Amino acid sequence: MISVFPQRLRVHDRFRRLLPILLIVCASGCAWHQPTLPIVFQTAQTLDGRALPAQRDYWTAFRTPSKFNATGLYLLEPYQSGRIPLVLIHGLASDALTWAEMITALRSDPNVATRYQIWVYQYPTGNSYLKAAADLRNELQLTRSVLDPASSDQAFDQMVLVGHSMGGIIARLLVSYSDDRLWHAVSDKPLNEVFESGPLPGEIVSAFLFEPVPFVKKVVYFATPHHGSNWSEMPLGRLGRWLIDVPQQLQDEYVGLIQGNPGLIRNPARQPATSIDHLSPRNGIMQATSQLRGADLVSAHSIIGIGFLSPDAHWGDGVVAIPSARIPCVQTEFFVPATHSGILRNRAAAAELMCILMR
Repeated sequence: MISVFPQRLRVHDRFRRLLPILLIVCASGCAWHQPTLPIVFQTAQTLDGRALPAQRDYWTAFRTPSKFNATGLYLLEPYQSGRIPLVLIHGLASDALTWAEMITALRSDPNVATRYQIWVYQYPTGNSYLKAAADLRNELQLTRSVLDPASSDQAFDQMVLVGHSMGGIIARLLVSYSDDRLWHAVSDKPLNEVFESGPLPGEIVSAFLFEPVPFVKKVVYFATPHHGSNWSEMPLGRLGRWLIDVPQQLQDEYVGLIQGNPGLIRNPARQPATSIDHLSPRNGIMQATSQLRGADLVSAHSIIGIGFLSPDAHWGDGVVAIPSARIPCVQTEFFVPATHSGILRNRAAAAELMCILMR
């Protein structure tokens, strides 16, 4: 029998000789195709001068929030007094770049382009949306104090928040009164007794207490699961929940809160809730969030995707069912045939947003 083993060796040797060349070619190819930011983001910066990274990293933002170093409120161009800030908030397992086509559409309208200045908020999506909302509230207040310390810019007092998916829930928290609903979702102790008993970790408490940000006057919800999404209870959602690595700082604060205040939290879990935990329709925080009372002086609007069936047999955008996207406190509802992510690239949805902005 003739053995082919020597031939395999010769092929292996040829591959070894070619390997350095292949690596050089590969490296050259990678250099030719370095990721670059879409043009609308190339001048984006935070107040402290951080540029928006070109390399999209929403997996880290979801899987290991503590390692995500691109969190912040990014101004797409230098602040201009007299123009209304329009803040775009992305959803779960996404990032600010998901707004690229929508921003291009908005800037193509001269009326919108001259009246508004666009900012984007980027955050680690594995954490609870309560924390993301509290962090954005702090960012907005800091930004106002730095850019308009005398609060003399009337346009700043007309700020608009636009949230997609979970970003819409974050936006809703910033225009709502939490009262004691969010707190009662996790504790049986009255809030006044809690504060009288002694100090608690500031970040944890602030994430349960919301009042409308006073300079926000309009909010637009894109494909927002106001009543949760059944996806969170399906195998993919359970896998996502398992994959999220809760930041150690949050874990330590949570454990300290539980151990230092026995009986404060009802049926405490082993670790803080993740974003997917709070997106479950059966979750107490989700149920409480869906019932928050909004600010009377804020006009709210919904843009809802339809025409697609979710695996749970509900019609909507394929992820968020129509009943979950609807809330009674909005001035307008606009239904558009679009998928959950495709709605941000839908011309009719963009046109409706521009109409809302110019009303």
